[in-house]
Amino acid sequence: SCTRGTTFDLTATFETIVTANARYDAGFFFRIDGGSNARGDGNGAAGQCSLSALTPPPPPNVPSLNLDGDACGDLNSGTYNVTFTIPDVLCEAAPGTNQLKLPNCTSWHSNQGTVCDPITDAFDFKPDTKAKCVCDDTFTVPVTVEEATISVTKDASPIQVPEPGGTVTYSVLIQNTASIESVVVESINDDLYGDLGSAANPNVTDNTCPAKIGITLSPGASTSCSFKAAVSGNAGARVTDVVEACVSQAGSTTEICGNDDADVDITDVYTAPTMQKTAQLTANCQLDATYQVVVSNNSLVDDLTVNSLADDKFGDVTTAHAAGSGYEAVVSTGCSLSPTKPVVSPGGNYTCTFVGRITSSNCDITHTNVLTAGVTDDDGKTDSLTDDAIVSVSTTP
Repeated sequence: SCTRGTTFDLTATFETIVTANARYDAGFFFRIDGGSNARGDGNGAAGQCSLSALTPPPPPNVPSLNLDGDACGDLNSGTYNVTFTIPDVLCEAAPGTNQLKLPNCTSWHSNQGTVCDPITDAFDFKPDTKAKCVCDDTFTVPVTVEEATISVTKDASPIQVPEPGGTVTYSVLIQNTASIESVVVESINDDLYGDLGSAANPNVTDNTCPAKIGITLSPGASTSCSFKAAVSGNAGARVTDVVEACVSQAGSTTEICGNDDADVDITDVYTAPTMQKTAQLTANCQLDATYQVVVSNNSLVDDLTVNSLADDKFGDVTTAHAAGSGYEAVVSTGCSLSPTKPVVSPGGNYTCTFVGRITSSNCDITHTNVLTAGVTDDDGKTDSLTDDAIVSVSTTP
């Protein structure tokens, strides 16, 4: 076998049939550069071939003869097995097959007086007057041409981590999918975490991939390794990283690489905020009650924005206003949301007070009002928070 695109030295025994006596100076030309025409391509006969020749005796060099006394071997009629080593043959399959193509021409001289010297001039083998050559453009030899390939599989566990992130274990499987060629693992790299083949990689822990560099995978064999890495991001984000493994094969300087990716999703962690409202002061039958509003952000990771503060009895408590339109007066307020809406950090709170005016036709008053706060966290989740406060006034004789 050989790997497509590589070059190698081919040693093979060829059956050669000679149909007449006295074939002088037999020359065997093999097209070695992957071309399809034994004579070369185009009008200029471009291409590369290798010349193999018979060495005449002495010493005995069966089946070669020395019929004309020069430095090139000769043959009489018969069937012979001749063995040649052909250097630098390009591994290329014949069309429609997986067998090595080797177009060739065999030449000889019919004139005993034609002098041949394979050392001084290879063109001595070219046919001359009354000489011939036989060519075969479809000749193949039983060498299987294979495309060496690998597959890479990457998996993550777990595939989800809560915001802001966590540790994920990744596994990498490298398989030699060729049926004939062995490969050597040369590198394992991750686009987010760097060189996994290095034991000094600071981006990962528990990394077993360095031990895989340099191992040989026979056809169909596989190897796997794993590492741990920190994955972080905002809720809703998907973190995708790609691992690429490269291998080498005998006779080729070009590495074969494969890659695969793995996804980890960042999930939302929501902690509901709370709000308290209490009545602080009361006055006479026209009461100016001071209310305190506390919006608490109970999340440990998300900021909370206060968008609105509205009361069912006093209306919008972010601005002072007179009584009207079904609402009682807001005498004063420290709960303004303008020009910038307050943002409450994780674990913090927003506190403010406002004075609401309660009026009653008698001084036995039980006044209950409900405040609603509209909030949004930095993941876009909105909520409405409510709490009530009761003001009671009683008179004595």
